[in-house]
Amino acid sequence: MTNNQPAPEEQAPEKMQSIQNLKGEVAFRRLLSRQHVTGEVLLPDYFGKDEHDAILAGRVETTRRDMKRLASQGVSLSPFVELGAERCHRAMVLVNEMGAAGIAADISLDQLRTARHFASLFGWRNLPLRVCCDVNHLPIRNRAVPFVFCYEFLHHFPDIKPVVEQVHRILADGHFYFSEEPFKRPRVRLYRQRAKIYAKHVLRRSKIVRTLEKFISEPWSDELEHGIVENDRISIAEWIEALAVFDEKSVRLASVGGRITSRLEAKIRLANLPNRLLGGGIAGLCRKKDDFPPSVPGQMTDLLLCPDCLAAARNSQALSPNWESSPDSIRCAACGSVYPIVDEVVLLLERGLFKNLYPEHVAGRRSP
Repeated sequence: MTNNQPAPEEQAPEKMQSIQNLKGEVAFRRLLSRQHVTGEVLLPDYFGKDEHDAILAGRVETTRRDMKRLASQGVSLSPFVELGAERCHRAMVLVNEMGAAGIAADISLDQLRTARHFASLFGWRNLPLRVCCDVNHLPIRNRAVPFVFCYEFLHHFPDIKPVVEQVHRILADGHFYFSEEPFKRPRVRLYRQRAKIYAKHVLRRSKIVRTLEKFISEPWSDELEHGIVENDRISIAEWIEALAVFDEKSVRLASVGGRITSRLEAKIRLANLPNRLLGGGIAGLCRKKDDFPPSVPGQMTDLLLCPDCLAAARNSQALSPNWESSPDSIRCAACGSVYPIVDEVVLLLERGLFKNLYPEHVAGRRSP
């Protein structure tokens, strides 16, 4: 970097992930899925299979608790869309324990393919419809579902507002729930950490030391090494602007492991000053009011749109199984594009992105 070039944090932020970010995401998740299913050590500074299974069990319990609470508050959980579903463990809580139906969406085909492995781990039989797609061009109909949710997802984007707008578009009269996301903490970047944040010797350090490092250093991880966006600098102002599209909001800030909490609001008050100073995590439930309730789909594929039609700003019609020429694909009735189904996962990516991310499956992807 020359002296007259701005540092990365001084550059104008991009609105969406670059193709390199997405390629890095796919490559990293491919290694991660193998490590956590087979036990191979492909990422030595990341959690191994047994550690990951224990972490996943904790996430399942958190999801179970959260969804029961939302249901008790009158939130309709079905049909749903989960964004950043990864292994589908959270979506499977809904379809196996809450009587819900829905779509689990993620950019990683490899992670979505592990769902049956993890369903077996937790003793579940039912899976959601799994869709490999790009959330920036979400191939789901307008006003399709009453419930959209995500955990640890929004911070993988340089700008959360376009993603939240996609959520708002696919919501009918219903709710958006998000959790385990960061909001900006003040940080003096004195150095970049040499060890990755999940390395065993790093995790053996005291929590106090690791917490202090967050304020004075730039973290390093396998995700960053692969070029994945890890945006922990989302300001309170950015969160407020992104969530402004919703009619009602109940959003909480939490710092110091949840010991200090306050409501998300624009004004600086004594009640929220500690959170603003310390940074931390954010979670919330947002409501979209709409006069058009969601239609009841005959099957989950009725909610899908054609990415090629979306990219060309054409009206998309129904996507239906392509039984005549290939039972392992789905076809757009409007433009004729065909999308492959790999291990029960529908690959709904527009053709340019498809070729870049999944060239090994491009033979099953046909455009008119």
